[in-house]
Amino acid sequence: MRIEFDTPVQEALKMSTDVVDVFKRNDLYCPGCHGMSQDTIKTVIVNNGLDPDKFLKELNESVK
Repeated sequence: MRIEFDTPVQEALKMSTDVVDVFKRNDLYCPGCHGMSQDTIKTVIVNNGLDPDKFLKELNESVK
């Protein structure tokens, strides 16, 4: 299973506990925010000025 730009944050967080670590390393506290049930990975990237390719790569490596 791969994480894509349109993957809901809540779904990504359920894939592996290592996904949570990726969020924390990037100073993102999505596991505790109210928007996690509505936001996608793309929303998080855009709202936080992250490098899209790098962040997606980190996420997908964490679910291998």
